[in-house]
Amino acid sequence: MNVVGLYGAIGWNVLISDNPKLLKQSEDSWTHGASVTLIKDGEHCVSISEERLSKIKYDGNFPRKSIEYCLSTANLDKNDIDVVIVPSMANQQFYKNYINKTVEKKVRRYFPKARVEIASHHLCHAYSSVFSCDYNEGSFVTLDNAGSILFDTSGQIFACENHSFGYFNKKKGLFKFYPGIPQTNNFGNYYWLWAYHIYVNKIQKDIQLTDPKYRETFCGKVMGLSAYGNIKEFKKDYRTHFEGIPQVALESFPNRDFNYGNLSPENKAKQLQYNFENAMLEYMKELKEKDYINDNLCLAGGVFLNILANSVLRKNNITENIHIPPFPDDTGLSFGAAALGLFKSKEVVKLPHNISLLGKTYDDAEVEEALVDTKYKKYDNFDELCEVVAKHLADNKIVGWFQNRSEFGPRALGSRSILMNPTPQKNKEMINTRIKHREEWRPFAGIMLEEYQEEYFTETYPNEYMLYSLVVRPHQRRKLGAITHKDFSCRIQTVNKDLHPEVTTLLQKYNEFTGIPILLNTSFNDNGQPIIETPKDAVDTFNNIDLDFLVINNFLITKNK
Repeated sequence: MNVVGLYGAIGWNVLISDNPKLLKQSEDSWTHGASVTLIKDGEHCVSISEERLSKIKYDGNFPRKSIEYCLSTANLDKNDIDVVIVPSMANQQFYKNYINKTVEKKVRRYFPKARVEIASHHLCHAYSSVFSCDYNEGSFVTLDNAGSILFDTSGQIFACENHSFGYFNKKKGLFKFYPGIPQTNNFGNYYWLWAYHIYVNKIQKDIQLTDPKYRETFCGKVMGLSAYGNIKEFKKDYRTHFEGIPQVALESFPNRDFNYGNLSPENKAKQLQYNFENAMLEYMKELKEKDYINDNLCLAGGVFLNILANSVLRKNNITENIHIPPFPDDTGLSFGAAALGLFKSKEVVKLPHNISLLGKTYDDAEVEEALVDTKYKKYDNFDELCEVVAKHLADNKIVGWFQNRSEFGPRALGSRSILMNPTPQKNKEMINTRIKHREEWRPFAGIMLEEYQEEYFTETYPNEYMLYSLVVRPHQRRKLGAITHKDFSCRIQTVNKDLHPEVTTLLQKYNEFTGIPILLNTSFNDNGQPIIETPKDAVDTFNNIDLDFLVINNFLITKNK
């Protein structure tokens, strides 16, 4: 059976035209992270974000390009798809009233013979985590800004699902889902509104909350800013209340009761992060005490992109095992939807070897086509190529790195990366000035050989998807000057030969030259652009930004002088 999960703007025009009191925003303003996943004959085949193809960052439009990309990669025709699952932005009953007018009609333009189904936003998040790991049974929690819209009996919007949890047993075909709790002061919305207030205050610039150029970036930027805060006494700004099902109320919203006084933006960010971490910890503890979660815990939803909060959960041993997929945000909804569609047919998706790399590969012929009018050398021996590149990196050169399948999710994980020497502190400023043009307080991430993790960091749990923040040991901070943050933390990814053979080989060569098994790693993109996808994207970006070298497969590309 061939199943497609499809997420993107769909159906809002009907909501507007049929009941303008419900929603006045445009169709495209309500979604981001549009993507498509295709499961072919029970095996995961390909996943892609629409932004990688449209070149519109955070693109939430209907994923037309992603549909074409997935069908082409799988060598399938539009008539070969049996089921299409669409994660919703409204409750299922509401969608059923309109499916013949909107969703099914639109989807059938692309998949004329498929059965079309709608699924809860939070349910698809849960499936994205549960079916991207090898746990046969366990529990899950979904936390985000807003899931599917919930309506009262009169048809008016009253809340969005935001806290969901449940348990699963793959062998028995069980998936118990406790749907979203209708609570407006939720984790994601609380952090997002505060982050907006802090960010605007910090940069002293009038930014519209709904501006797509900014609205998806507030939280990550303010999380980085929190390291610069210094608060002697924290104000607890949340309370727990348990009415049968655990809940957490986060109280002070900027647009309601902004009561943090005259704190600096840095201290407000510190206070925000403290409240967020501790509220999440209290919530998870209560779920654990009431036996809603067990030792195999799967987490999903945009909230779990907050690596500092994730680290608090790990350090406090909430459960024995925690799985967060490399795509916990809305990008991963298509994966969850496709997995759900297969599971309903009593099948469990067979995963690829590396669940972070779900795009297509590009052969040498496709690469050479993109290298017309460029200066390059092709190496027959990949180890030799990595030796050359490692020497350039040791000499503080900045290298674009393109290998293997593209990443699915918001992180650059060694497949579409920009790499640099992590040691001189000045390299942070150099790469920011020449390439990234980001706020000076934002840290850069790193990538390292996993066998050296304990030597450099105080935490030893795996971090293959860069979803936890690790603390650099004091005697290693000079070696990692460009990627050690103000609070001595580091956004690090751990890799090995089995899952990431190409970048592992490069790191091994770099370690031989320098004695340091770590490189600075940031996403391969120009400022304000999505991460690149194709060899042509790589070459175009290489020519437009101040990179020194570009590596694609076995090709080393240099600037035309």
